[in-house]
Amino acid sequence: MIDNRERSDKDLTFSQRNDYKSMPEPMRLEEISDDLRREIWNETRRFLISISFGNVTYSVFESDETRFIERVLGRLLNKPEDEINTRYDRVLYIFKEIIQESSFYNVLDVVELILHEKYQLATAQKLAAAQNKFSAEIRRSFERHTAAYWLDTSSFPPRFFPRSTRMQGEATRSAIETIRDGGMKGAETHLRQAAENVNARQFANSITDSIHAVESVARTIDPEAKTLGPALDSLQRSGVLKHPALKEAFSKLYGYTNDEQGIRHPLLDKDSPDVDLDDAMFMFGACASFAAYLVNKHRKAEQGKSGGP
Repeated sequence: MIDNRERSDKDLTFSQRNDYKSMPEPMRLEEISDDLRREIWNETRRFLISISFGNVTYSVFESDETRFIERVLGRLLNKPEDEINTRYDRVLYIFKEIIQESSFYNVLDVVELILHEKYQLATAQKLAAAQNKFSAEIRRSFERHTAAYWLDTSSFPPRFFPRSTRMQGEATRSAIETIRDGGMKGAETHLRQAAENVNARQFANSITDSIHAVESVARTIDPEAKTLGPALDSLQRSGVLKHPALKEAFSKLYGYTNDEQGIRHPLLDKDSPDVDLDDAMFMFGACASFAAYLVNKHRKAEQGKSGGP
């Protein structure tokens, strides 16, 4: 049986039908989820409270902390520092509005500006401690949500970097569209599930589903093959897969996931497969591209048999 999880379009939500959920979070550049925004705001609020040292009156910040707020918001809002309202309730309102309502890049700017501000103040030690805690919590939040951006705290100043390029994301999206247009519902379902597993941090399961997507395409093309290996052999003999090196390369990747120490079988001396987000993202992109390659080759072969263009 090739795939018992195929679903018709009527079973899919709007976002699934229109490809909004077919990509893992790390490939959704220029997006920050509502859940992650909420966590960023919570951590920012804790930071602001911590540097107020418990003073929550109308003018919350002491002179040193006031200067810190003026510099950060002055740069963020492109306003002169002496025009920044540093009243406690107003400061929290501005930060919250930017983090929850503004563009993704403004959210990243908020975090970076807080972390980039060096201290030359009387309260520098306490402020630096609060900054370090804020940095660690933000980094963990972005990791926990498998966001499209990651915070590099290995050197000063900490900076955000994208996990993938726009080109990589567009290439993968195009591959998924090719698979869908080719009528490979099983493969499309597996790739959607692989993306969901990445977002849930189930990286081993994501790799398994990515491999299943290729298996589904290969076995749809050659129903006689029961596993990917024989299917690739058959596709090579029929001329669909013309490059032996490409077939060998994917066979080795398949072997990595399928041997006794691999993804699909329990490890002998570990509780779970030793894979991470980078492994899952590589396999997702590689399998989507390879599956689309097989679909295109199969289409051309079928057109040749029928005498089509």
